[in-house]
Amino acid sequence: MRTLERAKAICDAEGLHYVYVGNVPGHAAEKTYCPKCRRVVVDRAGYAINGLHLTKGRCRFCQQPIAGVWG
Repeated sequence: MRTLERAKAICDAEGLHYVYVGNVPGHAAEKTYCPKCRRVVVDRAGYAINGLHLTKGRCRFCQQPIAGVWG
């Protein structure tokens, strides 16, 4: 767990926006956050996606474009 959290911290410090900790159910970093408003845009629990808060590839809350293939 410490190694995963350290790796995520390094990625965050380098400016990567969509790094998450996977295969650790319940961890706060298992979700994907909007880099602008910091709200959850992809809500995960393990391998399941419980919520996808995007509209046409943009954050539903602040309209920030979110990189990815959504469809």
